[in-house]
Amino acid sequence: MTGPQAARDADDDPIFSACGPDGTSLRCRVCGAVDEIVQDELPSMAGYGEDTYIRCTRCGSAETTDPIFGWHAKPAPWPPAAEQEQA
Repeated sequence: MTGPQAARDADDDPIFSACGPDGTSLRCRVCGAVDEIVQDELPSMAGYGEDTYIRCTRCGSAETTDPIFGWHAKPAPWPPAAEQEQA
């Protein structure tokens, strides 16, 4: 499988990839959004180092890193499930 949905099949694959002519934009490999991300670094809850995260604001997929557990990808389901209306 190729395209935006390929990253959701394996938690070991990066969710975000560089794109654009100069490679400075980030693309979510789950939903295909470009530059719709939030990222930050925080002091680690382990007491040393930094915890970091990158999250797609469109689909909610995220990558996190910390000194204890290392890198972790959490792809969101895409396309999102249709909401059922309640009567």
